Amino acid sequence: MLEYYHGDSDDEKSSLDSSDFPSRTIGESVSNCAEINEAFDVIVTTSDHDLPNVITCESPRQSSKTSIVAYAIQVAGVIVSIGSIALYIAMGAHSTSSPKTPYFPTILLEKGKYRADEFKKPHGATIPYWQEVTNSELKLNKRAGTPHVGPCFLPKSDPDWNTLTGDYKQNNAEKKMITFTNEAEIISKNDNGLAGLCRPGFIIIGAGKCGTSSLYHYLAGHPRVLAAKEKQIDYYRYFGSRSMKWYLSNFPTAESFLSSGALMTGEASPGYLPYPEIAHRLLTQTQAEAGSGGDLPVESPKIITIVRNPLERSWSSYQYNYKRPVIDKLRSENENPDSHDFLSVVNKRDKCYEDQWYHDNYVFTFEEMVKAELKLLKECLTPGGDGETKTRHVYGSKDWAAPEFERREAEGLPGLISLDAACYGDIISDEVPRRQWQDLIDANPNKVINLPNLHVVQSIVGRSMYTFPLEWWHALYAREDLHIVCNEDLKYRATETMSDVSDFLGLPSFDFTDVTKAGMFNTGDNTGYNTATKWQSDAKPAQSMANIPISDELRKEYMDFVQPYNERLFELTGKRCNW
Repeated sequence: MLEYYHGDSDDEKSSLDSSDFPSRTIGESVSNCAEINEAFDVIVTTSDHDLPNVITCESPRQSSKTSIVAYAIQVAGVIVSIGSIALYIAMGAHSTSSPKTPYFPTILLEKGKYRADEFKKPHGATIPYWQEVTNSELKLNKRAGTPHVGPCFLPKSDPDWNTLTGDYKQNNAEKKMITFTNEAEIISKNDNGLAGLCRPGFIIIGAGKCGTSSLYHYLAGHPRVLAAKEKQIDYYRYFGSRSMKWYLSNFPTAESFLSSGALMTGEASPGYLPYPEIAHRLLTQTQAEAGSGGDLPVESPKIITIVRNPLERSWSSYQYNYKRPVIDKLRSENENPDSHDFLSVVNKRDKCYEDQWYHDNYVFTFEEMVKAELKLLKECLTPGGDGETKTRHVYGSKDWAAPEFERREAEGLPGLISLDAACYGDIISDEVPRRQWQDLIDANPNKVINLPNLHVVQSIVGRSMYTFPLEWWHALYAREDLHIVCNEDLKYRATETMSDVSDFLGLPSFDFTDVTKAGMFNTGDNTGYNTATKWQSDAKPAQSMANIPISDELRKEYMDFVQPYNERLFELTGKRCNW
């Protein structure tokens, strides 16, 4: 029979929807049923950490039998008896209300999927949604009647945990068995209940073209981390009108997560970083719609950012977001016999032009794009200029932003700036989609720039100025919930860097050497979130700083312009990158 650690009736044991749990406080260890009956309906006894005992006692108040799982943990020199690691993770801060006992599938403990030593937190980090022990009170893990274990809301009906745990090879990172909720089923139902779904414990928010794909794949290689359905879900950027249930359906099901012994899942959406409203929404909506409820600590996913030498990032973005899309667009139009585009007429006799021909005739150079944007940014970021005034106009009245504006003003700090809201976006015409390109297009009317992804093309330089968006995230999140990675460290010290990330998340120690040997993902000519470039083939001369096609004069202008903002970034995060 599948047993859950629970209250005092067998009916509650089999009913995952029940919320009528008896209050209970664990005292000293007991070892027999007499002591149990004298104290409470149900209490725990000491047992081996790796394979908890199960004892059965007759309740003095009810004739039903109750199974009990237990082991002892030393806390501040006092032995506090708790039922299992489930109780360990369910215990929160002191509360004036009566504590309650959570469900937990005991078979997961018996199978060794969860162990006490994984929660000792040697680095001081707390794994999101796995509350640490702070006292001997038990609390009910539930939201709207749905109990949860760690980040997962338990399903409404009992899964076959025994079969699931037998199928899963926990330590084989290459053969993780992950199941997801059917998206069509989620959308077709009006029920927004979260039973059977799991919340992300980490989100990589950016920056784009800094190595988010590699960082995500390496992290998913940890044996206690399960990947999402896709690396880049973009819920808070593009799909916010959909329900929280839809968002969580992109992560492993509770059955898949718990039977694997997983501790965490997550996603990487680099489009989150630049937008202040996403920083606020991610924090508050996650807590409001997928919080643990009751008296448990308020939690949300931990936030990871990866940054890169600004000029290298700009060059990579130019190629990935502008040059390549323009050439692909032109080739597609040129090879389409039904197209009336001017290129179809000019190139009708020859459909085999090389990329360089398209680049020379129809693509603005990296130097041209950088020079035009630098001119715009220098004007916008002048003290008291549009950067500060327009940003305050957009965000200054919002209750979540106003206190930070006031604090920075009182302390004489630079004002908050949203580059997208304040510096970009001035549309001149269909032919001139942004003011910064007016002169370029006037001089080169045949060159192409009006692409669907203008929000990244317009900010080839701006998205390399990481301090502006991160100042918003740091204003809203606790410092211990934010972590920054230097791309150069990930590339040249991959194993050590991933260990730092793992420690930040509170995960058990793991050697990432074999995981990082795969190479870098979504880099160079091998585009695609899941496509890796071997380390030896990634070291192309064109990728180095010295070979970025930009004049020495403009290179110096660029680096001189961004350097003060780099220093602000290092001071903000406490992390210095080698640039």
